[in-house]
Amino acid sequence: MKIQIKKIIHKSVFALALGCLSQNVISEPFHWNSYELKVSPKNVAPLFQLLDETFSIDDKPFKVTLSETIFTDRETTHNLVVSSADVDAISSIMSDEYKAERESFMVRLHQLAEVQSKVTGVRNYTTNIPEDGSDTKKENSFIAFWDMEIKAADAPKFVESFMKIVPKTKDIRTNHILGMGTYQFGRGKTTHYVLHTFESYSDLKNSLDSYMKKGAMAEYFNEIKDISTPAGNTVSKVVKQW
Repeated sequence: MKIQIKKIIHKSVFALALGCLSQNVISEPFHWNSYELKVSPKNVAPLFQLLDETFSIDDKPFKVTLSETIFTDRETTHNLVVSSADVDAISSIMSDEYKAERESFMVRLHQLAEVQSKVTGVRNYTTNIPEDGSDTKKENSFIAFWDMEIKAADAPKFVESFMKIVPKTKDIRTNHILGMGTYQFGRGKTTHYVLHTFESYSDLKNSLDSYMKKGAMAEYFNEIKDISTPAGNTVSKVVKQW
């Protein structure tokens, strides 16, 4: 049964340019809930069919993305993310109004996958924002995540360092998204993440090599080495976004 999405509050779209930055770093925050899944090979196709049946709805105020995990230090094979610039759109899905539809979907999801963890967070900054919004994911693209633990007092310095490195590495990115956000629940002591999109795995390898040849990267790592603790990294491939 499809969730009656059209009753949910329509998504509000907002983009707030940071005046001090000319390198196209935009504050277009969006909220996301992630389900990290362990799916057996025989259940991958049925899972895709379930998502296609449930979320192939026009004009819904949120996006749903399924990604295949390529590299991770966790026991997950796929990642299911619900995202929206309007937090009320995600909150509405959890309301009593959609309880029956939600529970029906979750029963079918648990029949096809083990839910390893549930994580929620906010993407705070994004470069090269796609026309359809910061949370747009391109099918078959690769996404690398770097997780880290940062104390609240050091967060402003980390953000400042991130903003400084963006223009210094702009020439490496052509329609690649470089983003930074925070975890709110579900990731333990891990507080922040940086992500980067790539067109393919070879693009990922070549781009990372190009970054490491930049002297500015050494400066960046030196600035954050005393305020951030690495907490793992993940590479995923986008299967589809609804």
